[in-house]
Amino acid sequence: MHEYSITRSILDILDKIAKENKVKKVKRINFEISSIAHIEPDSIKFYYDFLTKENSVLKSANLKFKKKKPEIECEDCKKTYEVDNFFISECPKCSSKKIKIADYEELKIVSVEA
Repeated sequence: MHEYSITRSILDILDKIAKENKVKKVKRINFEISSIAHIEPDSIKFYYDFLTKENSVLKSANLKFKKKKPEIECEDCKKTYEVDNFFISECPKCSSKKIKIADYEELKIVSVEA
C-alpha cells in the first residue's frame, strides 16, 4: 500500500514540473528503480492511472521503469561498484573494510517527456 503514497508524491513533483515548464501534455515518464527496492512498478502504474484520470496534463502518460543496482564506494581507494545487495564486507579491489553506500535511491524520476 505504500505505493499509493509514493505515487501521490510523484504526482506532486510532476504537477510542479508541468506548471513550471508550461507543459500541456506529459507523454512519458522515465524512472530508475533500485533492484532491491520494495516497490512494485505495476502498483505505481495502477495508482497513477487512477489518480490522473481527471488530469488532462498527466493522464495517459507512459511510465517506464528501468532497474538500477545500488552502488557502494570504498573510502580508501575511492572505487565505486554496483552491487546486487548490501551484504558486502570489503572492497573488491583493495580489501578495505571502509565501504559506504554511494548511490541508493529506491525510485527516481529520470526524465519527463512532453
